[in-house]
Amino acid sequence: MYISLEGISKRYAAVTAVDEVDIAIGKTEFVSLLGPSGSGKTTLLRIIAGLERPTTGRVLIDGVDVTDLPPHKRGIAMVFQEFLLFPHRTVRENLAFPLRMQQLSKEEIASRVAWAAGILSLEGLEDRYPNQLSGGQQQRVALGRGLVAHPKVLLLDEPLANLDRELRQEMEVEIRRYQMQLGIPFIYVTHNQEEAMSMSDRIAVVSKGRIEDFAERSEVYDHPKTAFIAQFVGRSSHFNGTVSAVSSEGASVDISGVKLHVSRNANLKAGQRVVVFVKNEKVQLEARTDTARANSIDCRIKDIILRGAYAEYILDAPALGAELVATRPRSETVFTAGQEVRAFWSGDAPDIFPADKAA
Repeated sequence: MYISLEGISKRYAAVTAVDEVDIAIGKTEFVSLLGPSGSGKTTLLRIIAGLERPTTGRVLIDGVDVTDLPPHKRGIAMVFQEFLLFPHRTVRENLAFPLRMQQLSKEEIASRVAWAAGILSLEGLEDRYPNQLSGGQQQRVALGRGLVAHPKVLLLDEPLANLDRELRQEMEVEIRRYQMQLGIPFIYVTHNQEEAMSMSDRIAVVSKGRIEDFAERSEVYDHPKTAFIAQFVGRSSHFNGTVSAVSSEGASVDISGVKLHVSRNANLKAGQRVVVFVKNEKVQLEARTDTARANSIDCRIKDIILRGAYAEYILDAPALGAELVATRPRSETVFTAGQEVRAFWSGDAPDIFPADKAA
């Protein structure tokens, strides 16, 4: 592993912002620190950068303990949410600024600026000022200012937060391409799960200063380890229930008198209070019939929200005492608001957690 955080904690008086974090990141990995505001992810990034000193623990880069080194001696560059470009300097001058601080030769500065402009598609824009650039072009300059110094690691703190959705999606593709081309680790802080999913090799889900899980993006999404991850990653409906029976094939859960079978995460005990999560895209719909079906709920469609190629059905499920949401491709059978339907899912669709650990 190229970057290691060992037992990292950060406390501000009585407040613990980061709590006993251990992470190891490979030399060519793109890792996202994903979590809500106030979860500690930015503090963790600042500790890696050397902008904050941990209360306990140490930071290693390429086998070297850098915990006590200042930021400029760590070989790290950082890109922030605000572009922080000098408005009175051209693109060329903005890119060259960190190199001048390093007192590199004019020839070396010109070479690196040309390299950054090439890799970031800024050629022909070098003599423009920031107010003459689009938001995406300004973000590329901000990235370039981090890359020209040829850092060992690039840290990115929600760099796309101020861009509109379409431009943000374009930049997600480009940032991932830059990382693969450069072959250095990118550590990316975000509260946006779409960004994390689209770019990352692995995702560290951060909550209350702790790492809930650190795994490949598909593993985090498909097999959440905790109730927090099940609720925060993806869009899910969730219900409170009680385990009525447990067998080698899974568990039966009673939700307001409705019996549902769960074949995953079934290491539970009869009588235990649980929370059941079902991702919206795993909820299927059909017209009501007299034929019984396992894990099915009679519902009425309250509303339909169109999201591009998908339709989001808001379902009233009186038997559950709650709403249920189903996200289905619009190419499937079209249902209408007010229609009585049956919602159902497979036994391996839900994720189930003890209620005392879901708070």
